[in-house]
Amino acid sequence: MSNVNRRKPNMVEYSNSQILLAYSLDCTMTKKSLAERFDLLEQEYNSVMSTKYMGTSAFNHRRQEYIDSAKGNNWIARAKKLLEDSYGKESDYYKDFNDKKRIAWSSNYQSLVKHYKPIFDAAREDLAHSVTAQTMATEHAELDLIINILNKFPAFCRQLKKRYNDRTPLEINDEYDVQDLVHALLLLHFDDIRPEEGSPSFAGSSSRQDFLLKKEKIVIEVKKTRRFLGANKIGEELLIDMARYRAHPDCETLVCFVYDPEGWVTNPKGVIDDLEGKDADGKTRVVIAQF
Repeated sequence: MSNVNRRKPNMVEYSNSQILLAYSLDCTMTKKSLAERFDLLEQEYNSVMSTKYMGTSAFNHRRQEYIDSAKGNNWIARAKKLLEDSYGKESDYYKDFNDKKRIAWSSNYQSLVKHYKPIFDAAREDLAHSVTAQTMATEHAELDLIINILNKFPAFCRQLKKRYNDRTPLEINDEYDVQDLVHALLLLHFDDIRPEEGSPSFAGSSSRQDFLLKKEKIVIEVKKTRRFLGANKIGEELLIDMARYRAHPDCETLVCFVYDPEGWVTNPKGVIDDLEGKDADGKTRVVIAQF
C-alpha cells in the first residue's frame, strides 16, 4: 500500500462564504411577533387583576377597588409600547391609550378595567387586519437584524483570523475592508443594496453614503477608527452626515456603524447617546463595535 499523505476525513476547511453564512444564521432573531406579545400581555392581565383589593380613596374617602400599583404600571407601560410598535404614535389607539383626561379621579383598578383594557382589546382584535401593524413589524425586524449583525461584527472578525492548518489570517486593515465585509453580510439578507450612492447637495457639498438599502429606505454608513480618527473626529463627521441624509428621499433611517477594534473611543455609550439625541426625529441609530 502506497504511503500517501491524505487529509484526515474529520478535518473540515470552511470557505469564506460558509463562515459568512454561519455568522448570519447566528444573528437570526427570536423576537416575539406582535400577536404573541398581545397574547402574553393578555395572560399577564389576569395576574394583575388577581392583586385586586379594597382601599379608601384619598380624594373622596370612599371605599374603592385597587390593584397592585407596580404590576399595574408595568402592564400599562408594556401595553403602551406594544401599541406604538403595532400602530405607531399617530394612531388613534396610541393616542386614546395615553389620554389621561379619561381616567381622572379613577382608581388604578377602574382605569385599567374601563380605559386601558378596552383599548388594548380593540387593538388586539384589529391587528390581523392592520396593514400598518404588519408594515411596522417588518420595518422593526429589518432594522433590528442590521443592528444585530453590526453589534456582532467584532466576533465575526475574530473568527476570520482562525484559519485551518495555520493559514494566513484574513486581516482587516482599513475602512474599505470593513465596508467589503459588511456588504457581504448584508447581501445574505437584502436583495437591493446600493454602495457608494451620492447623497443630495448640502450647503454646497456632497457626501458618500456607504450602503443604501433601497426598498427598506435605510442608509448604513461604515467607519473604522484609527489613531487620528477617534471619538471627537468621528462624532463631527457623523453629525455632518446626519444633516445631509435628512434631505435624501430614500433615507428614512440612518445607521452609523463605527468599528473600533483598538478602543480609540473611550466612552462609546456617551457618544451614542449624544449623536442619537441630536436627531429630534429619532431616525438615527449608532453602533460602536469594539473588541
